[in-house]
Amino acid sequence: MRSNDWLRHRNRGFHVTIRDVDCRDFDVPRFIGDLASMHATFFSFFVGGYVTTYPTALVYQRQSPYLGGRDLAGEIVEAAHAVDIKVLGMIDLGQVTEEAAHDHPDWCTQDAEGRPVARVPGLYASCPMGGYQRDYVREILAEILGRYDLDTVKFGGGSFGFSRSVCYCPNCRRSFYDLTGYDLPSGPDWADPLWRTYTGWRLDQARRRVVELGDIVHSIDPNRAFMGNSVCFGDPHWTVGAAIDVESQAEVADAVQVEIQTRARYEEVASDIRTAGRASWQYLSWPAETARFMTGVSDTPTWVVASYFLAWPWRRSAMAPAEQKVYLAQVAANGADPMVNLSGGPPAVHEDPRGFDAIRDLYGFLATHQAYYEGDASGANVAIVYSMETLFFYGQDDPDGRYVREIRGIEQALHEAHIPFDIVSTRTLLQKGPDGVLARYRVLVLPSLACMSEDEASVLRSYVAGGGSLVVTFETSLYDSAGVRREDFLLADCLGTHYRGETRSSMASPEEGYKQVYMSIEHPHPILVGTTGAAVLPMGGPVAVVDVAPDVDVPLRLSAPFVVFPEGFSYPTIPAGGEPLAIVKEHRGGGRSVHFTGALGALSWTVPYPDLRDLISNAVRWAACDVLPLRVDGPASLQVSLRTQPGRYLVHLINLTGGERFYRELVPLHDVMVTLPLETEVDIDRAFLLSDGCALPVTRGAAGWQVTVPWLVDYDVLVLTKA
Repeated sequence: MRSNDWLRHRNRGFHVTIRDVDCRDFDVPRFIGDLASMHATFFSFFVGGYVTTYPTALVYQRQSPYLGGRDLAGEIVEAAHAVDIKVLGMIDLGQVTEEAAHDHPDWCTQDAEGRPVARVPGLYASCPMGGYQRDYVREILAEILGRYDLDTVKFGGGSFGFSRSVCYCPNCRRSFYDLTGYDLPSGPDWADPLWRTYTGWRLDQARRRVVELGDIVHSIDPNRAFMGNSVCFGDPHWTVGAAIDVESQAEVADAVQVEIQTRARYEEVASDIRTAGRASWQYLSWPAETARFMTGVSDTPTWVVASYFLAWPWRRSAMAPAEQKVYLAQVAANGADPMVNLSGGPPAVHEDPRGFDAIRDLYGFLATHQAYYEGDASGANVAIVYSMETLFFYGQDDPDGRYVREIRGIEQALHEAHIPFDIVSTRTLLQKGPDGVLARYRVLVLPSLACMSEDEASVLRSYVAGGGSLVVTFETSLYDSAGVRREDFLLADCLGTHYRGETRSSMASPEEGYKQVYMSIEHPHPILVGTTGAAVLPMGGPVAVVDVAPDVDVPLRLSAPFVVFPEGFSYPTIPAGGEPLAIVKEHRGGGRSVHFTGALGALSWTVPYPDLRDLISNAVRWAACDVLPLRVDGPASLQVSLRTQPGRYLVHLINLTGGERFYRELVPLHDVMVTLPLETEVDIDRAFLLSDGCALPVTRGAAGWQVTVPWLVDYDVLVLTKA
């Protein structure tokens, strides 16, 4: 019997994209030696699919022309197992060869005229509904698993996800018609119920493909582990465009690989070669976000894979080493396993090897202190709740702007306030209920969780009735699960707010000119801590216009907008509407609620003004009655994660103080004060950092057990325990 117990341990890995040219003179002993020197416990590599690294007998597998009859895959597996490194064989079913497309056009994604969609010269996009991914894969797997003792079979994301355009192949046409009685839609139209139905159909079919792939693997070898490569909401255009549901993957797979590849995407402006290029940046805390989400919604082992390179498009230039280490450290600090994608072949042939020392340093630290990562759990009592339905059916053609930015604004506010938090999903709420996973949380944060079902609302009402607290923003619960707007918030009774039928810009209409608008502070309240002396706070973005119940407090209201220029006319000339912007309520069961009627998360993400982020973190503190499991006095650029093991607390400290991306170096932090409340399960009298093991003084003050971390360069773990 094959044992997959190793998956349940904390691991350190690589993915190696073996290109055609690498097969010409691939140095297997050097490759395995390099991985071992960097403390890897596993790696994945291309075995089959559009790059096949063994002498296949299958006509529709594209064998590398440089292979020359060599069994490279067999050499790699044998050498890795000789030094006890686990091997994942990756099969990418996302593309088919020209020969396969010619012989079996129904295997391909097709345009409206029935033509196979080309990816690059010689390769065509396969369709998840076609025979290549559903039937021919059996022959591929039978051949590979019949030859090689792979520890896990891994499928690329194209092996079960759709192309971003509508596929008009006969299989898709027939399946959709059998479900709905209608032909496939011509393109995105979120006002058309048929497009919403099509979106749900794609999600359902992609989920089924993952199950089918697992069934095929297990039909050949019941004990062989399988997994897929995916992404979560942090890359919404891939998630929505390919109809990827990573939670459903985690329910059926033995492990899940989730990508956090992009740092920035640089593009030239094709219309004018004299115009400088532009770059869109990815969230620096994306690794923490992904690890927190995956460990919050599933117990399935999660490997979070980051690019070694400067993506995109420069896949041959290494990520700046200082940033690479703290980027990957976030994964380990939040309960998942870090993995590095080597797109340019094995380490020995990389044109820029400067990043490998940073990986060796971090992976060596993780290997040395493995015991402090095994079986750890989150110590947070605050959770952000994510909704896949909101991402798809509310986010629509702009899921990042309409939803993800709202989540990330909340995340960043909590990061900067050093409030530990998890990320769970509405699916988690339904599976676990208010007496399950929710029982550990004092506060749930719902960042514009617009699409909500009756069942989800019922769980949240029970949670509040039992003493739980809510912090919600904007149009939370205003839409049903299909994205159809209701007349009122489904959680109106919990929030004390009722939708008045209008969502509008806080700054008035664009044709009225460039204007400014504010949140008017009506009176002091704990959510306004730090604003003493100010009468207003900056405001922008959309606002849901509401009426409020008589038993609530409204400390913030909307001022009247007025022009910015000319400055001599820059003052209000119309009365303020006074629409409520912050509504706070105390519930009989001891819980509290805060409703920000604007998109405060997205505003604080776009304009990182400290007062906006403090407003969010203050609301969470007030909702929690200031009962939080950790307090850290340090700069906002210090990222903190609280993990627990029996008998000890682990405070992961990640220094993101670099001054700029990409980091040349990190600015060391000093004298970071860490406080655990006295109500901990362990009487703390011993503290030390994993980096040196030296004892740090522990004092007991009114606020709790206090330890000062004298110095932090990049990443370390403070251990608090009883001697």
